[in-house]
Amino acid sequence: MEDSCEGPRKLIHKVLRSQYFDTVTYKDIRNTSRNMHKAGSSQLLALPRDVEETHEALTAVQVLKGSKEQSSLVNDSDNNILKFS
Repeated sequence: MEDSCEGPRKLIHKVLRSQYFDTVTYKDIRNTSRNMHKAGSSQLLALPRDVEETHEALTAVQVLKGSKEQSSLVNDSDNNILKFS
């Protein structure tokens, strides 16, 4: 996928506007849209189901921040404390 933030329909529409396709059917577009949606959703992390999974996910994933931003993350699984600032 070119841009994971754009939806499948927007990307398909952009390609169809920029190029001429005379053999594309509605079924082709629907299948392409579904496949793009599946590919995009497979890149996302699953939502945690409980507090333990939340702490594990935050331990495994690095939090990205801007170069000039100062931020902190407190992940205390013993006391069930999560803090972002």
